[in-house]
Parts: sequence; C-alpha cells; structure tokens
Amino acid sequence: MLKIAVCDDDETMLGVLTDKISETYNQDSIACEIRSFLSGEIFLNSHKEHPFDVVFLDIDMPTISGFDIAEQVNNADETLIVFVTSHDELVYSSIKFRPFRFIRKNYLETELSETLTDVYTELMKRNAASKFMFQTKSGEVLADLNLVEYIEIFGHWLLVHIKDNESLECYGSLSDMEHELSNYGFVRTHKSYLVNCRYIYSIEKNQIVLDDKTVIPVSRYKAETVKDKFRSFLRRML
Repeated sequence: MLKIAVCDDDETMLGVLTDKISETYNQDSIACEIRSFLSGEIFLNSHKEHPFDVVFLDIDMPTISGFDIAEQVNNADETLIVFVTSHDELVYSSIKFRPFRFIRKNYLETELSETLTDVYTELMKRNAASKFMFQTKSGEVLADLNLVEYIEIFGHWLLVHIKDNESLECYGSLSDMEHELSNYGFVRTHKSYLVNCRYIYSIEKNQIVLDDKTVIPVSRYKAETVKDKFRSFLRRML
C-alpha cells in the first residue's frame, strides 16, 4: 500500500488534491493511504513517526515553507517529494531540493495524472530492489528482504525466517548470504546467525532480542560490530 501525504495551507486545494489522488489510484486498483495536512509542522511530526512514501507539498506556506520541509525530509529518508505550486518561477529554485516532480496548480489536471503514474512506477522499482531470490528445496522463491527477520544455519541448510510466514529451507552458505545482504541492513551476530537490523528490539551482553521476543546469540568478538551496524541502520531510519 502506498503511503501518501498532501500538505497545503489552502484547505480547498488540499481537498482537491487529496480527492484527485484517491480517485486516480482507486480507478487503477492501486491501494493507497492518504493523509492531509494544513500545517507543515504537523506533517513533519507525523512523518517522523511513520514516514510516507511520497509527499505532495505546497511551497508557499506560512511559518515553514515547502522548501524548508523538503530539506528536512531529504536529510532523513528517501521519501519522494512532489512540489505543487501556483508560482511557476519557483521551479528553478526547487531543483536543489531534489524534488521528484514539480506540479503547477494551473496545469493540475494534466500534470497530476502524469506524476501519479511516475510515482507509482518509481515506488514499484524501489520495492523490486528489496526482493531476493532464495534457492530452496522446492525451487527458487522471490522474497521481500524487509520481511526476513533472520537467517540461521540449520543442519546442512539455511533456515530463512520470514515475518508472519513459514520459514524457507535454502541452499547456500551463511558467509555468502552475509556478503550479498550486507547492504540491506543485515548483520552477522554469530557464526550461525544473520539478523535483519529492522527487527532488533534490544542488544544485551551476549544476545539480542527481536521484536517478537526471539533471542539470538551474539559472539563476543562480534558484539561491537553488531552495535555499530545497528547504530548505522538507525541513523538511516530516523
């Protein structure tokens, strides 16, 4: 499901944008959750708690401008920013904030439709990038790495534990898997375990505890590496 924010201090325009986005994606059977914000400050507070995939952002707002908001969003994550404004001349000033698109309110009908198509395509590309092909007993399985909690050696197999799903029994070595998944937030905690940092609840002396209370051992000589990797992961998420 796409998580979409619309932020504009003009209540009428806010309603028009929200309705048009919802209508377009519903027609295409694309699931989305849209939240509307009349205040940039309220949007930022909400975004920090639960980041959005894309924000449609008015530039000219009181107290905090769309450019100021975009700067904070860019510093924190990879949320797509779509500027929506009646000031055509600001298109050049907006470039340094790396917007995904720039919509002129006078051309809303045509430019919004094109932008929504491009937003969906881009987000689907990003989602595909988090997929990984596991070689299992029954054949190849394409899994979302964001849902893989941890991987452990199980006899002569690798057991891939997937959130709210059955585990996969896979071919391969944990060292090879560690190398392939290092850029996806996975850390080797022990000779027999590779853990997804997004599911770590706490790091204790000789173990880590996951969100579901699963306890994973941490080797003494890997303890600092695990902490450093987890801190790095948190910096990217916050």
